[in-house]
Amino acid sequence: MTSDHVLIDIDTMPAEDDPRNPGKLTQLLLSREETGGGVVRISYWPAGFTEKIRAMATNGHRHYHRSVNERHYVLGGDWTALYWPDPAGGPVPTRLTRHHYLENPPMALHGIDRDTGPETGTKFLVWTSGPGTDVHEPEAATESFDVEFEGEVPSEVNGKPILFNAQDVPWQPHPWQSGWLVKELSPTQENLPGVTLVNIPAGARGPVRVPSPEGLVQRWLFLVSGDLALEVRGKDGVTPAAIRENNFLAWRDHAEVTGGDRVITEGGCTAICIGHVLGDEPAQAA
Repeated sequence: MTSDHVLIDIDTMPAEDDPRNPGKLTQLLLSREETGGGVVRISYWPAGFTEKIRAMATNGHRHYHRSVNERHYVLGGDWTALYWPDPAGGPVPTRLTRHHYLENPPMALHGIDRDTGPETGTKFLVWTSGPGTDVHEPEAATESFDVEFEGEVPSEVNGKPILFNAQDVPWQPHPWQSGWLVKELSPTQENLPGVTLVNIPAGARGPVRVPSPEGLVQRWLFLVSGDLALEVRGKDGVTPAAIRENNFLAWRDHAEVTGGDRVITEGGCTAICIGHVLGDEPAQAA
């Protein structure tokens, strides 16, 4: 029987070596079956990339995805991303560090170069809307397309990557929770939930109610910092969900996340929220 929710502490979860790309470690948080094609995972890249990636990017590597949206939040380390604001021009490098948000929409040209690999390694929270963004996935043959590092760019390449440090985005008042704050990282799109940072002050109390829409797992959160005490209500009853930094929580369509009239965070917290903004969600928005 499928559980109402998934609660993972990535600090205690084993990381598995990717047999197709030795040196890269992965923690799978949500599988294709749970999300409808995409995955949610933590990816760990070593300093200087892996041997396979260095070989692939000897003279630079750039590509685009036909239909899949690829999102990243940097949890640690560094990564240098290459983009082409002018497809006919040269690449523009951007060094990403903790709290950088990176989104590669469909048809957005992006790449890497072996000479600008991670200096210290990289820890990414990664989630995709479908399969085929990883060069080692079978679907990559029909989803991801290489483009010569120099030279003409296909006319269908017209997407623009989204890249910024979330710390540079100002906080805004939460839409319905007094004293809470939000930062929109990416808006809700067709068949793609929005991405929001939510900050809850120390000593904040409930109520919290976030139901999950019907269908596959569409709502989850990752705690970037602090502590958060919630409950999952579903067919399994009421299950406490005590969350701390580097914990992941997802809930299915027959469950909802709640918090009673009690303190839900002792020291305050910041969470990456997918498809919701926490809080006491109005019934008409459920």
